[in-house]
Amino acid sequence: MKCKSRGMLLGRCFAVIAMMAIAVVAQASEPEDLGVRIKRVALFKNGLGYFTSSATVASEAKAFRLGQLPVPSLGTFWVSYPREMKVRALVTSLDDVVEKEPAQNVAQLLAANPGRKVTLWTNSKDMPAVTGTILKVTPKAKQPEPPSPYRMDVRRADTRRYHPYQPDPLIVVKTEAGTVAVNANSVIRADFTGDDVNTAVSIELKQPRIRMELDAAAKGQTVDVSYLARGITWSPSYRIDISDSKTARFSAKALVVNEAADLERVHIDLVTGFPHIQFAEVNSPVAMSQNLQEFFQALTAGRSESQRRNSHMMQQQAIMSNAMAWADMTSPPMPGYSTAREGTAAEDLFLYPVDNITLARGETACMPLFQADVPYKHIYTWKIPDMLDEDERYSRNRNREGDEGRLADEVWHCCRLVNDMKMPWTTSPAEFIKDGQFAGQDTCYYTAPGAETTIRINRAMNVLAESVEFEVERKRNAGHFYGYNYDLVTVKGELRLHNRSGKNVDIEIKKNFSGVLQGSKPVAKDVPTAKGLKRVNPRHELVWNMKLEPEQKQTLEYQYEVYVRN
Repeated sequence: MKCKSRGMLLGRCFAVIAMMAIAVVAQASEPEDLGVRIKRVALFKNGLGYFTSSATVASEAKAFRLGQLPVPSLGTFWVSYPREMKVRALVTSLDDVVEKEPAQNVAQLLAANPGRKVTLWTNSKDMPAVTGTILKVTPKAKQPEPPSPYRMDVRRADTRRYHPYQPDPLIVVKTEAGTVAVNANSVIRADFTGDDVNTAVSIELKQPRIRMELDAAAKGQTVDVSYLARGITWSPSYRIDISDSKTARFSAKALVVNEAADLERVHIDLVTGFPHIQFAEVNSPVAMSQNLQEFFQALTAGRSESQRRNSHMMQQQAIMSNAMAWADMTSPPMPGYSTAREGTAAEDLFLYPVDNITLARGETACMPLFQADVPYKHIYTWKIPDMLDEDERYSRNRNREGDEGRLADEVWHCCRLVNDMKMPWTTSPAEFIKDGQFAGQDTCYYTAPGAETTIRINRAMNVLAESVEFEVERKRNAGHFYGYNYDLVTVKGELRLHNRSGKNVDIEIKKNFSGVLQGSKPVAKDVPTAKGLKRVNPRHELVWNMKLEPEQKQTLEYQYEVYVRN
């Protein structure tokens, strides 16, 4: 009898040891998250960022997960590792994960407390109360997903789609009289015995995880991960102080919007330029954010070049901030930024560096970039559009409506700045400040180092302008082009200016026209411009630069011949 008991005891010990060994093996085989840390991000203004990350693998690890990453764009996800690291597989799979969240209803609360004694109060007259021990709560039935077009498989629950009808869950309770099932929606109250009620419910979810398997232990080697992903961008803005008559104080800042990933002491590069990224809007299959059919649809649809350009320009819009009036201060406050740093060029892109940025996902940061003194001058501009439309028909209505929706007789007070820095100015909103007061806002377009840019400040209400054109001569059916008859028309134009601003102004007048110039007075600079396909007439731009004294009036004349379609 004693030997038999000793044998049973040994058997139980071996069983326990075996179970512990199995548990240890299972725990060891479960790959841990590597915790890849983001070290560098290049930010584009179209909502994309190029992430560079790395991590050191534990010396004994032969399998690990890369952790949660932003969804990469197609063709941009790369994992780099040393030659001596022998990689067996790099696989993304949907793993089961459990999350805790507060119970939202009685059914979830009861499901989180199996084995507890409870009294359920219902809205039923036949059974107003049930007292017993909670056995289980059956979950809501999940609707099966549609059949897979690629495999004869079971219909698993599709959690991505909303189904309006789902059966109610059942609460199974063991009472003294037997087992009772109660409709969860009929329970209006639950009384527990004791205070240690679990109010958190476990939610089973599926999560895509990237797993890397090695043929041998990693021995403390480093893995680098790089990818292009959406969800992060930067928006620049400029502030130009024109209190000095010759030198403008040019200040720049950047707003960084981060919805992609947590950044901790990360080096970022603010990218200036127009990158060509063909598959920016197509998710890489490595993220498992879509099924195969949806991937092919996204790959086929893509986005047109015009849509990408429009999206890029939309990223450059900013909300205009009102300047504060500091009338009581002799020296109005201005941002005290540092001088511009030396950036780097990558082909046709310019990268402006910012170090040690910490920004959590969901946060927006305002970062001062630089401040510089640049030469500038005030100039008044007047642009008069071509009276010939795209069909080469003369339209007098175009005399009132010019380019960009401006009236043809509007004169604008502008600021012409010289970029004498070693870095370009990217397209950005720019506000003007004079003596601490807000003066105006417009767009500063991309300006290369050494180039000039002209930014509108305000409409010049006291510099009056008027333009008129009239027909001098017309030769009927003087030409036949591309299947249409054309008249040859001689047009004379007059431009009248009156300076009532009370100060000397430099003014630049530009008149666009189609045809052949016969003369101008005063003599203008004639600049040929591009001629469109199947257009009969050449295109020109007349440019006058002059000074106007207070109350001075000036009249300019020009005459040209143009073929006008009947």
